[in-house]
Amino acid sequence: MTFTITPFFQPIVDQEGNIFGHEILSRSLREDGTFIPPNELFLSAKKRNRLFALDRLCRLTAVQHSAVLKNQKIFINFLPTSIYSPEHCLRTTLELARTIGVNPANFVFEVVESENVEDTEHLKNILHFYKQQGFEYALDDVGEGFSTVELLKELQPAYMKLDMKYVQGVCADSQKQEMACKILQAALEAGSIPLAEGIESNEDFDYLKKQGFQLFQGYLFGKPAPAPLQSFRMRA
Repeated sequence: MTFTITPFFQPIVDQEGNIFGHEILSRSLREDGTFIPPNELFLSAKKRNRLFALDRLCRLTAVQHSAVLKNQKIFINFLPTSIYSPEHCLRTTLELARTIGVNPANFVFEVVESENVEDTEHLKNILHFYKQQGFEYALDDVGEGFSTVELLKELQPAYMKLDMKYVQGVCADSQKQEMACKILQAALEAGSIPLAEGIESNEDFDYLKKQGFQLFQGYLFGKPAPAPLQSFRMRA
């Protein structure tokens, strides 16, 4: 399979709708210009034992294009199971970040849930290495799989991203409300900034904002795009 990786930017806003940062997402294009679904791409890489190479390519592409965000927070995904040695596997990432002159504290590396993490100690070593270099890290999709409340408290990430499963329709669903509030409380106890992703309606945004979520991401504020959003105006 021949393809290219293209960075797309999705805004992250605060309670007032001010742009706090962007997540840089990797989008893959075939030679004919059509998009390859991310799940299809990573599944293909896994079957070919090329998961580390793909994760590294996506990570470096995101870092390479991050300078355009200037003083914003820059959220970048990574697969912890593809990194066998933080010092070796992440060396190029660190060198590139230094070369482009972006403050390491602006980077937030997200532990994504595409792969189930069974070795918690290995994950801790990776996150400790990131922290030593001045970077921040986040847990993505919290509420599903390995990203449990217990692990949230154990890892104490700088940011906690609530799984969109508990975000979309939360304003009218008592079970989702219970889970969202439970995870919110765990995040606050762990010293993590709570971020709700997958926001598509003002009603869900208003509900989660009132509960105490501090950051938000979703189509309501902007879809992934080839260029970062410069400003966002809250709907009346």
